Amino acid sequence: MRALLVPSGSIELSPVELLLRQLGVTPTLARDEEAAITAFRLSPFPLVLLGMDEAGDRIVLVRALRACPRGMQASIVLVAHPEQVERLKPLLDAGADDFLLLPLDEASATLRLRLAERRSAERPQPMPDDFELDGLCAVLLRESPVPTCITTREGSAFVEVNDACTRLFGYAREEMLWRTAKDLNLWETPVEPDRLGAIFREYGVVRGVESRVRAKSGELRHVLVFSGIAEYAGTPHVVTMFPDLTERKQMEARLLLADRMASVGTLAAGVAHEINNPLAYVTANLGYAHEELVRLLERGAVAAPEGAPAASPLKPVCVALGEALHGADRVQTIVGDLKTFSRETQEPLRAVDVKKVLDRTLNLASGEIRHRAKLVKEYGDVPPVRGNDSRLGQVFLNLLVNAAQAIPSDGDADSHEIRVTTRLTAPGQVAVEVSDTGAGIAPELLGRIFDPFFTTKAPGVGTGLGLSICHNLIHAMGGELHVHSDLGRGTTFQVLLPSATTPVEESVPEPRPAVTAGGPRGRVLVIDDEPMLCSAVERILRPHHDVVYTTLAAEVLPRLEAGEHFDLILCDLMMPRMNGMDFHAALQRLRPDLTGRVIFLTGGAFTAQAKTFLERVPNRRVEKPFNARALLAVAREVITTPG
Repeated sequence: MRALLVPSGSIELSPVELLLRQLGVTPTLARDEEAAITAFRLSPFPLVLLGMDEAGDRIVLVRALRACPRGMQASIVLVAHPEQVERLKPLLDAGADDFLLLPLDEASATLRLRLAERRSAERPQPMPDDFELDGLCAVLLRESPVPTCITTREGSAFVEVNDACTRLFGYAREEMLWRTAKDLNLWETPVEPDRLGAIFREYGVVRGVESRVRAKSGELRHVLVFSGIAEYAGTPHVVTMFPDLTERKQMEARLLLADRMASVGTLAAGVAHEINNPLAYVTANLGYAHEELVRLLERGAVAAPEGAPAASPLKPVCVALGEALHGADRVQTIVGDLKTFSRETQEPLRAVDVKKVLDRTLNLASGEIRHRAKLVKEYGDVPPVRGNDSRLGQVFLNLLVNAAQAIPSDGDADSHEIRVTTRLTAPGQVAVEVSDTGAGIAPELLGRIFDPFFTTKAPGVGTGLGLSICHNLIHAMGGELHVHSDLGRGTTFQVLLPSATTPVEESVPEPRPAVTAGGPRGRVLVIDDEPMLCSAVERILRPHHDVVYTTLAAEVLPRLEAGEHFDLILCDLMMPRMNGMDFHAALQRLRPDLTGRVIFLTGGAFTAQAKTFLERVPNRRVEKPFNARALLAVAREVITTPG
């Protein structure tokens, strides 16, 4: 038997060499680690003895020897001083088999060397250098798309791996052969091979057990593990297959998230409706109080108390109410912007002012942006584009949120920038660009960012659907979506849109009427399931009209059927039990003469039925929240209209 001896600066192996010669073993001395590896590669040794160095670090050499051809057959024995015992465990974990302590106890050392000799002899012999698979085995192993490996029963060293296996783990075939999964740290946790080994010992096979393995890059992959015993080159070996489930797992997770996101549009409209109801009576009451206070102050009805300053103490109250109204208007604007993103994609294309769409979208994205970067707007002089404002808003919001999330949330917003630019790139073509100074996108990923379900974000943060949807929406509007990125410097998304051939249809705001008692006094019926909204409307209309209100539409039908007359009916569209649509249908049967005097109060028609209904009937509608002036104006208009 032959043995390779590798001494160190602190370990003299001459006593070991003498004992080996007495046992009939032929020793070969290597002056250093490099010489040891070279000698082992030229002619593998069944026994290797390594002297511990002063740092106790021989892990690299142990792993290198194990990685050599036939390295798994060798018995590696460490030689150390007693004070180095605590440093032995990492080397034993790395692949060393045993150890000897100096000074040698001849009886004990002899026994350990004999065990090392037996261990080497009992280990499976390696494949012949000229061994090749042929026939069906070659096809199944080498051509299979399923990652497959063959390992020794003792030691679990790789003796063959197919191309799919090397792609899964990211190692070259030469890097894997004659090394173990433990050497390469292929399992997610150290206990995983023990778990699978217990299953294998109990059942003799492993059938489809889910596990996670670690590639060379550190990426974790989900796999199924199938293992069994098969004869390979005349010797029993373990054959293991690792079908890769990673893409399927990612798809399942994204589909679950996409399923939740599918209802976001409907939820947005529903949330807007729920906000608009209380916001309506908040705005109405604030408006009423503010108007009344302004009127009293203008008339001088509130005199300053004796000895008080000439300025009325109620003026600051009036200012405070005005600021509260301004805040309510801001909430109303945000809710209106939110409703924009819940509209159907089938809306027709028309002329759109991209600057207004961008400003509305920036209002929604400001909370995401302000803590990460400075916002810079560079709006060039561009014509209207042919598109859809709600879909463009959806695209711009996605690009802005992506830009914000590409920038670290470390609180250093002054050092980063998100720039929004509009410019004319060619006659008839408008460009909108969203740029950030974030992490950028790797060149090898740029070609995939518009693929459905592809994302570079962490699980739970992104679905991989946003950019794909944006690309489809822009393409449907006859435009293009491009991306340019420098890794580590930032990304720019460019939206190219055709300019419109018709001007933007500007919505002319209704004049702000004065709150006056002009016009005839009428009878007004208010139907809304929010009692406080009914009270707010009654408070606004009471000085000018007689008001009756109810929270249940069905309760008032008998009175109407009996002939009770109202000059105006303000009816909520979305209510429990009987909604505005059902009330209108009942009124059409019982009192068709009153159907034209119905004005619908709506906080958002977020069902297909409600949208169709409002498109079909000619009745006026008042969007919640509303102010006192607008409500009085529309009430006067309907009440003074004959018939």
